[in-house]
Amino acid sequence: MATNPTPTNDVELLALCGKLLQGCVELAGEIGIELTSVALLDEQLSSAHAALAEVEKQKAERSALRKELRERDLESERVLSRCRLRLAALFGNGFNEQWEAAGFPDQSTMVPEVFSKRLALLAKLSAYFTARPEHESQDMRATTAICEMTHQSLSGVRSLVDHHKSILQNAVQKKNDALKQLRKRLRSLIDELGLLLAKDDLRWRRFGLNPPAGEPLPQPVGQVLLTALGQGTLRAQWSPALHALRYHVQMRVMGVGDFATLSTVPGTEILLPDLPPGEFIEVRVIAANTLEESAPCPASAVLVG
Repeated sequence: MATNPTPTNDVELLALCGKLLQGCVELAGEIGIELTSVALLDEQLSSAHAALAEVEKQKAERSALRKELRERDLESERVLSRCRLRLAALFGNGFNEQWEAAGFPDQSTMVPEVFSKRLALLAKLSAYFTARPEHESQDMRATTAICEMTHQSLSGVRSLVDHHKSILQNAVQKKNDALKQLRKRLRSLIDELGLLLAKDDLRWRRFGLNPPAGEPLPQPVGQVLLTALGQGTLRAQWSPALHALRYHVQMRVMGVGDFATLSTVPGTEILLPDLPPGEFIEVRVIAANTLEESAPCPASAVLVG
């Protein structure tokens, strides 16, 4: 039903279903709703709310874990930098077999830029300092214990982040399934209301829906009254048009070109300043609402003073 499309936004969908549920509670007996179970709609709406809340909760936990991972990784870079300085004092700054034996990758003595290589280097340095304890430095905090502890901490948080990815994916899938069922229930209820309510029945709005008949088309404006006020200014006035919510005011120099819209106003009067004195000006008005526009009214003309 084009008049009441199914919302694609999750929050808008839940809000509309809440209004539908309230409408069912108030009007089910009055209009004879039978095909849609109010209890089932309530249950599905509650499930969708819970599923959406669970996704938001898991997203918050993911953000917290990612933040912790970044903090642990920054600490790992500091540990690796201290170990690098310690080994540079022993091996020199140029890459050689000793640096390779300590575990530094890519024939470089720099701290790796890739996370996985930093994690692997922590494990290799821990093993290296275990085998060569004389190369440790307590003062520089470059030791087996520190490398091992940092590796375990970083690896543990990384595992939590990876594990939480599947938890969030499952939560999102459950949310999508719940919203899919809710959308089916919404369409079913709107279809049933289409059998029970006339297209212009205002009770559609008590379900949060628009009457399929929509607004009546606006009627045209009858006539525009133009008054020359002098100094290149006109006043245009007209009577309200039935079903109109606003008015497009159009103007042209008499007989020259097409009418152009100068302004759109909610009322039935407007001042038109800065017009060329000595010219006949034609003005017409088009009534409009949210559904459609009327035909233009007959143009009125006046000499600008």
